[in-house]
Amino acid sequence: MSTMQRRDERFSGHESFVCRYGWLPKLHQAIVNNPLALKDEAQATITLGIGRNMVKSIQFWGEAFGIVSGRDSAGLQSGPIGQLLLSEEGWDPYLEQPESLWLLHWWMSSHAEVAVWNLVFGSSAYSRFDRKTLIAGLEDLASGNNKKLAISTLEQHASIFLHSYKREESAGDDTSWCPLQDLGLFEEVTADDGKTVYLVGRNAPLGLSTRVFLFSLIDYFKRQNTTSLSLSQIVHGEFSPGSVFRLDNFQVSGFIESIEKEFGGVVRFIDTADTQQIILDNTLSPDWATCLLGVGEELNV
Repeated sequence: MSTMQRRDERFSGHESFVCRYGWLPKLHQAIVNNPLALKDEAQATITLGIGRNMVKSIQFWGEAFGIVSGRDSAGLQSGPIGQLLLSEEGWDPYLEQPESLWLLHWWMSSHAEVAVWNLVFGSSAYSRFDRKTLIAGLEDLASGNNKKLAISTLEQHASIFLHSYKREESAGDDTSWCPLQDLGLFEEVTADDGKTVYLVGRNAPLGLSTRVFLFSLIDYFKRQNTTSLSLSQIVHGEFSPGSVFRLDNFQVSGFIESIEKEFGGVVRFIDTADTQQIILDNTLSPDWATCLLGVGEELNV
C-alpha cells in the first residue's frame, strides 16, 4: 500500500479574507457563464459584487474548496466539488444543506494543500491548542518545508483559519461569516491561566451525511491506492475521514454500517476477534461518484 506524499503547503493566498457565505455559488455561476470572468479584475468586481481587493481571495477559496479549477488561457472551469454540489444536477446549487459544508471541509482539509488545515486536520494531534501553539506549529511546518516566513504571515494565516470556523460574537453581518462556522467543529474556552483555548471536534458532527462520509471514504481509499484498510487507519490515519471529521471508532463504524445498508456492496466491514477491516469493492468504475452519488458528470478525484 502506498501512502500519500508530503505536500508543499501554502501559507498565504487568502489575502486576509475568510471565505464569505455566498461567495462560492456566486463564483461557480460566474465561471460557468464565462470561464474568463476573473481575468479582468475590474470586470470581476462588477460580476461578483465584491471589492477589487477580494478578487484574488475568492479565486483562492474557490480553488481550495474544489469549486473551480484551472488557471490556463482557457480560464477557470467547474472543479470536482463545484460539479458535485453547484452544477444544475448537483446536490445543493445554493449551498444550503449542512452536508455540503462537511464536504467542503473534507476537500479543504485533504486536497487543498493549505498549511494550517494540514496541520490541524491531518491528524488529531491539534484537538486542543491556543493561538500561540498553533503559530508555533506553523513555524515548524514552514521550517520543515525550507520556508522562512515572517511571524506576521503565520499569525495572519492562523487568524484566517480560526475565523473560518469560529464566528466572532460581535459580527453582525456576513463580513466575517464563513460557511464552515456552521459546522460547530470548534469550541472556544478560557483556560485557568486566562488563555483562550480552542477545542476541536468535541461535538457530534451534526449534518454529516452517509453519502458525504462515503465520498470521503472512497477518496481516502483512492489516495492510499488500496482496497483494504483497517478500521484504525480510517479513524486515526493521516488525512483520514476520522482525523478530518474528528470521528471515533464508534462513529466511523456507525457510518460504515449505514453505507452497507444504503449503498449495498460498495464496502464490506469485516469485524472478527482478529481484525476490523473495511474492504472496498475493487470493481468500482472510475466514475464511481456518478454511479453512486447521482452526479451528472464524472469526478476525477
